[in-house]
Formats: sequence, structure tokens, C-alpha cells
Amino acid sequence: MHQQTNSATPSNPFPPQQAYLAIELQPADGAEKRRLLALRRHVQAHTHTTDLRGLTGAVKKFLGPGYEVGCGSAHIWVQRAGEPQRLAIVADRLTTAYRDWFEPLLDAPATSRTPRRRLSGEPIGPVPEQE
Repeated sequence: MHQQTNSATPSNPFPPQQAYLAIELQPADGAEKRRLLALRRHVQAHTHTTDLRGLTGAVKKFLGPGYEVGCGSAHIWVQRAGEPQRLAIVADRLTTAYRDWFEPLLDAPATSRTPRRRLSGEPIGPVPEQE
């Protein structure tokens, strides 16, 4: 009996990707929430793929007009048309850790005396005391 492996082969040098959808902004309304949840179910049904960018057509179909959809080297991003923030991202669970909008940030300690900061300049976690 032949078992399928989850690693690269000479004919396909890339290991399978485990696709997932992270919804990074709160849905604008019930209709958008339903579209995003339907897309999440579709992505979950197609998690193991050689190149998750192949799901781009499905992302566009599930969301319909009013959204900009594009690809990076190993992800698919979604924005509401005319808005600068990313609404959602389809990425590889093995190499990324994007979070849904409602999930709390991890309390990761700073790795130096300089505390980590958000892009807004606000510190992430407690600020170490100065000696």
C-alpha cells in the first residue's frame, strides 16, 4: 500500500500548504459576514494544496464585486474596494500565524530592553522599567 507523503518530491519541489483564512477586520454587515464564513468553509475544505494562490478564483467568486483580491508569493489578500486596510488573508498555516479580528494579541515578551510597539507607536505589553 502506498502512503501519500506531505513533503516535496523531485517532480514537485514544494511541500503542500495548509491554507486557512484569517478575517482581520470586523465584517461590515451580516451579508459580508456570511460571505466570509462561506469562503472560510471553502478554504477549510481545500486546505492541502501545492499552491494556495490557486484558490484566488474562488475567493473572488465567494466575495463578489466590491472587493480587491490579489496574491503575494504564498498568500491571497482581500481588501474592500477603496479601503487601505486588509480585510482578510488566505495563507499557509505552516509558515504564518495571522489572527482573526476578535482574537486577542499574544502576550509575547520583548526580546530586548526596547519594548515592542504597534505601528501606531503604542507599546505591546508592559514597558520595562528604566534603571
